[in-house]
Amino acid sequence: MKHTLKLYGTLGPAACTKETLQEMLRLGMTGIRLNLSHSKLEDCAEWLHNLRTASEAIRIVPDLLLDLQGPEVRIGVLDAPLVLENGDSVFFTAGSPSFAKENAANSPFTKQIIPVPPEIFPHLSAGQTIRLDDGKIILQAEQTDRDALCATARVNTGGTLFSRKSLSIDGVSLRLPTLTKQDKENLSHASRFGVTGVMLPFVRDADDLFYLKQTLMQLGLAHIRIFAKIENRAGVEQLSSLLPHCDEIVIARGDLGNAYPLSKLPAVQKDIARTCLLAKKPFMVVTQMLASMETHPIPTRAEVSDIFNAVMDGASSLMLTGETAAGQYPVQAMKTLADTSYEALRYRMQPRFPFAF
Repeated sequence: MKHTLKLYGTLGPAACTKETLQEMLRLGMTGIRLNLSHSKLEDCAEWLHNLRTASEAIRIVPDLLLDLQGPEVRIGVLDAPLVLENGDSVFFTAGSPSFAKENAANSPFTKQIIPVPPEIFPHLSAGQTIRLDDGKIILQAEQTDRDALCATARVNTGGTLFSRKSLSIDGVSLRLPTLTKQDKENLSHASRFGVTGVMLPFVRDADDLFYLKQTLMQLGLAHIRIFAKIENRAGVEQLSSLLPHCDEIVIARGDLGNAYPLSKLPAVQKDIARTCLLAKKPFMVVTQMLASMETHPIPTRAEVSDIFNAVMDGASSLMLTGETAAGQYPVQAMKTLADTSYEALRYRMQPRFPFAF
């Protein structure tokens, strides 16, 4: 399978000025992702204007991918970031934090209140493991009240929790709508902002892709490419049935690493890559490719090996997320991604390499 390798960054506070975006494009970035899990497309108009200005200045037309909310379970809006320490007790509620404070007035859990979707409570039992923010924060459920839509849990692995971060319960798959109301509103403005692709998180089966495609057609956006993010066991198990209905598969290792033991994640990634190669379906590798560069200017040896191996496995695209959106060194991170991936391409094209893509 022959293709041109595409390199994506992610728009965010660290990469939103004309100067930064222009330099990232010069270094090899071919497209950029806009994460709409926490914001509206129209609210990002200034960033998108800067992207357009930067690309016009150097005569490059980058891809613009919208990463939707999709059927992902997320916590609600917090009054302020929560610092959760090991051993802390927290109070989950289906209401807002202010409602929860009233509801938990006589409870010892009033300080650490986390609003969550009501859909989780029928599936939540004492002893279950709850993972927040792509598994960075881990809790264990202790007491649940399904009628009152609330529960308590103890923190096993702490961290700072921000609004709208992901939530998963080990062994539980919730059937939420494919697109949220906010997703549909964002898509209605896609044409005006020059969107070229849409990333659908937590794809579970072909029906999710059918629904997205139908929505795009209704909005006159049939030309927009569909990227199916594989982030759960259902997506992995249904992978072959998804291939005909999307333009590219995304191996999204953040939540995929919650769905499987981390020791098994590399094998899952390899299996997805192999399936895509056999079907001649492009695939992208994403999540923590250069995570250390969010705070350090030099990557780890393991990270550059990860990038190199993803290209050697036949990836069509690689993407940086927090490294460019919120990291301290977005330009250096993009340079590292470009330099390493192009070295891998050169190595892959040498006659001694026994495989052809």
